[in-house]
Amino acid sequence: MALTRRKRIALGAAVFLLVAVVVAWRVLRVPLLLNIGTGYAAQQTCACLFISGRTIDSCLGDLDPLARKLISIHPGAAEVTASGFALETATARYEKGFGCSLRD
Repeated sequence: MALTRRKRIALGAAVFLLVAVVVAWRVLRVPLLLNIGTGYAAQQTCACLFISGRTIDSCLGDLDPLARKLISIHPGAAEVTASGFALETATARYEKGFGCSLRD
């Protein structure tokens, strides 16, 4: 059963796209960037909210526009959790007298 020319082209394009995504994922180190980005966003937002006493909208303005789109911020009781694509999550907790620190 032979593939038509159109199906071979579509299959080749799909394989090429898959290989390109895998190579970009490895070259750009997406998991590492997500880890750093979520940690930074959680820490920065925690300090902004609990140390500076600013509003969440004001604090989100401090983040890079791309980070605001890719990372979701969830403020809680004395802590902030940031997640990126549901792949990486970082939580920063505020302790009076010590400031904000990332939790493991």
